[in-house]
Amino acid sequence: MFSLEEEETILAHFFKKAKNGGVLVVNEVKAVYEEAVGRCVPKSTVYRMLARHGWRKIAPRPRHPKADPQKMEAFKKNSRK
Repeated sequence: MFSLEEEETILAHFFKKAKNGGVLVVNEVKAVYEEAVGRCVPKSTVYRMLARHGWRKIAPRPRHPKADPQKMEAFKKNSRK
């Protein structure tokens, strides 16, 4: 396990990217973390590390998991404008 300073070093590139309007992709962070630690780790390890440094998920999911695209299109066609 890394110290907080070592984790900050790992995340430094991603912090710069986020300040410039970039999006943090957990799989990219996971790959860098795994390279640093020298073995595979679960995504939950990366999410906990991000939480320790004040990161949180702020993007909404693109659609509801139970959404039916056909029903949505039918609603759009038949609803009042």
